[in-house]
Amino acid sequence: MQEREYAAAVYDTVTGRVLYDLDLADEPEWAAQVNDSGSWKITVPLDGGPRTVRAREWCVPDKFSVAILRGAEVAQAGPITPYEPDDENPILSVAGKGIWDILDRRVLHNAAWNPGAGQRLTDPAADINLTDSLPNIAREIVNHAINMQHIAGSGLPIDLPALDPAGGDNVRAYHGYDLAYFGQRLRELTQVDNGPDVLFQPYITVAGGQRFIRHELLIGDPYLTQPGVDLRFFYRRNLTRLPISGGTTSSASRVFVKGSGNEAGQLYGAATATARIADGYPLVDFVDGNHTDATEQSTLDSWAQADVDLYSNVPEQWQATVLADGDPPFGTYTPGHFVTYSVRGHHWLPDGEYRWRMVGMSKSSGTARDRIDHQLQAIRAA
Repeated sequence: MQEREYAAAVYDTVTGRVLYDLDLADEPEWAAQVNDSGSWKITVPLDGGPRTVRAREWCVPDKFSVAILRGAEVAQAGPITPYEPDDENPILSVAGKGIWDILDRRVLHNAAWNPGAGQRLTDPAADINLTDSLPNIAREIVNHAINMQHIAGSGLPIDLPALDPAGGDNVRAYHGYDLAYFGQRLRELTQVDNGPDVLFQPYITVAGGQRFIRHELLIGDPYLTQPGVDLRFFYRRNLTRLPISGGTTSSASRVFVKGSGNEAGQLYGAATATARIADGYPLVDFVDGNHTDATEQSTLDSWAQADVDLYSNVPEQWQATVLADGDPPFGTYTPGHFVTYSVRGHHWLPDGEYRWRMVGMSKSSGTARDRIDHQLQAIRAA
């Protein structure tokens, strides 16, 4: 059997209990990112016999999940979604996402809502009303999603952080009658101005001699940051590749965010990058139509400001590839951390120290063995 850099295991989505270690036909692919579900993909061999029988047992979307492992670290883990046996070769391709994907498909309502007692989603009992800090609100969205008192199947192997006792005065009213999803509301919260980073960080643990995959809910304020100094990578040493491209992302100097309503009753938020226009850039607009159920003017304006901060300052796009076993090694940092790339002798960049926020990590089929790709925030960290 070929020695592989990664391994994979199947686990029960609801309990996290590991069921099988998998034989792989190729190295897995995976991606993990703050404020996003992430993804994974594996290929396993079939034989028309015992291997195929076993694969048909575990390859069940949603009920079972797959964890991508590199040594003792879990790179990505979450529910199986699409799968496809190859028509010409004895292999099975299986793909999925991180645990956030379940919340993206779970309708939001109060954890105490009780349809068995005749309560309807249109009743106030289904609403979630929160006044708190944005990180605490993010935590409570997930808490309501996985701890339903009167509805079976809501539990997930997610570890919630403690509430910050300092609290805050941000107001969110989530109505059951909106028929929105928990994941949608959580993602929207991350997108407001100073919204918190959210990451479900998978890890493996042992209890009673049995392995379990769990997901630690990490919430930033607003960023997920590491203690101490930045991660540091050196070009042509532990930073092996640094491809750069420019002009690939559209920019905007004014943003409108559509809320609820229509025609003359349309609610919207707006923000303008006045400094950019004063510097000689033309007026270019972007209309964000992802929040059409929002009714709070302050929330719409906050989304607009966050959008204009993003789209009015789009630098060159970097794709950093680093050594997985270098210093710092994979497993000692997560998406959301700040990174300094020390560059000397690059044919495009001047020599210097370049600081970014690393919002994601991935391993694709094109990534060399023992390498990890870093996804960097569009706006360079100050």
